[in-house]
Amino acid sequence: MKTSQHIGFLMVISGTALWGVSGPMIQWLFQNSSLTSSKFLIVRLLLAGIITLTLLYLTKKNIFGVWKHPSHWVQLIIFGVLGMLGAQYAFIETIRVSNAVTAMLFQFLGPVLITIYITIQTKKLPTIIQLLAVVAALVGTFFLITNGSVENIVFSKKAIILGLLTTLGFTFYTLHPRALIKEWGTVIIVGWGMLIGGIALLIYSEGFSAVHLTHTLTFNTLLILFLVIISGTLSFILYIGSLKYLSATETSLLSSIEPLVAAVVSIIWLNESFGMYQLLGGLLITAAVVLLSMHNE
Repeated sequence: MKTSQHIGFLMVISGTALWGVSGPMIQWLFQNSSLTSSKFLIVRLLLAGIITLTLLYLTKKNIFGVWKHPSHWVQLIIFGVLGMLGAQYAFIETIRVSNAVTAMLFQFLGPVLITIYITIQTKKLPTIIQLLAVVAALVGTFFLITNGSVENIVFSKKAIILGLLTTLGFTFYTLHPRALIKEWGTVIIVGWGMLIGGIALLIYSEGFSAVHLTHTLTFNTLLILFLVIISGTLSFILYIGSLKYLSATETSLLSSIEPLVAAVVSIIWLNESFGMYQLLGGLLITAAVVLLSMHNE
């Protein structure tokens, strides 16, 4: 294996592990503080957006070019509000009402939904591998929600709806900005998306005060909040950076460890327990994503 590939593997595994750990940390925040999803996301999106755009600016990237084209900035605002904020809000709320692993697995269903959407849009019959992946994902979702019995649904109706909205949100988040990303690059678009989403939520959430927030949270809670923001931002930068050394398929396959990392951390740190069929469901959903990644290569 070449040195560049070693660097790529290290970057994507580190980035994925950081993102996998951030989910349980968010769950801990909700369990040990009065922090709401809105307040958390305002802080997370604004700081992550500012950090990302500042790093780009310092490395001489043209971060303001996208705003010189009206059609582009309209699409960017739509992405920031509906894509970035919409997907993140549904994801965070899913963590709050269920747990981090479940939220990540619903997020992982995104590539499966994208496959179904593209199949319908192009009017082409899915391949055998695509069909197997869709079936595996559907069966996995059933096991995840019911733990193998329709009479014993594990989660509330609200958690299931939010989980499905998470899947829809991340599907839109992936599909909508494709033209913008092709023109301006992933990091610039996502950086602005985070900042726009944070500003939109700040405007909508009347009475938010960063000073008041810091006074109501303990030192440990503030430390975890800081680590969540840094780990989330760093994980994204590492994942995108790994594409310089690895193919998209390799990064997608390696990122499949994300739910596993979240599960291990949740079991050890948060004392979460999962039923046998729920674990099987998680494996089936992950297998579906792996199948699609290999097929797309």
